[in-house]
Amino acid sequence: MEDINVLKNIKVLYVEDEPITRKQVCRFLSKRVGKVIEAENGKDGIKKFIEYKPDIIITDLIMPYMDGIEMMKELRTEGFNCPFIITSALSDSSTILETVDLKIEKYMIKPIDVDMLVKNLTQIAVNILEEREGLMAFKNGLILTEDMKSKLEVEIRNLYSKYLKKITGKGAKLIKVFINGKEIEIFSKENLTILEESLLAIGHHHKSIEVVRKIIYDNTINEVEGQISKLIDRKVVVKEMEICPKESFERILLEIV
Repeated sequence: MEDINVLKNIKVLYVEDEPITRKQVCRFLSKRVGKVIEAENGKDGIKKFIEYKPDIIITDLIMPYMDGIEMMKELRTEGFNCPFIITSALSDSSTILETVDLKIEKYMIKPIDVDMLVKNLTQIAVNILEEREGLMAFKNGLILTEDMKSKLEVEIRNLYSKYLKKITGKGAKLIKVFINGKEIEIFSKENLTILEESLLAIGHHHKSIEVVRKIIYDNTINEVEGQISKLIDRKVVVKEMEICPKESFERILLEIV
């Protein structure tokens, strides 16, 4: 993608019956998101949704002809799971609970805090692009481009190599890192110590080596999680760990949460 800001890669439908507010917010959004579609009430919102298939809907609650809740109910009934951000002057608990039941993402009280709106849009856009297109985004809302991805994979490979040498006294002959969406896979080959190789050579000790290595990793892998989290400014945790001394490879799968 040419523009690496997540907001430049999404379409937003803004539904608001008050013309001045609608024009002001649309003007603000048009400078920050890929495309903004306007609608003046719920009926118009459904029509525009069908026509343009936006990624996110921002809607007022109280509108003529069809209000925001009726519009959401109709779209949900039709099977559309598009994320909703609600904007309303109402802050009563019954209204909020009704919108929560419709699985909205955010509820914002008017007047709209535009900085908070951008923050909410960015959070939702990151989730959409990572799940739909297998991309990864930094916390500041920038998409990981192919060049950035290659450099990051090298950095992770280097820090993991240092980690292995630190805890085992030996690095690996081969380390490969693969970033795919919200997952980071670290594959290493031929990283057994001389002692472990000797144990394998004289008998069936691969299970013992696997158990010992897993105990060591379980108690030290938080160092790798912390370093990668700092690198991408998002929390990373180990999802899976595969240790195969007999086949001479290891695989660590981390997840961005």
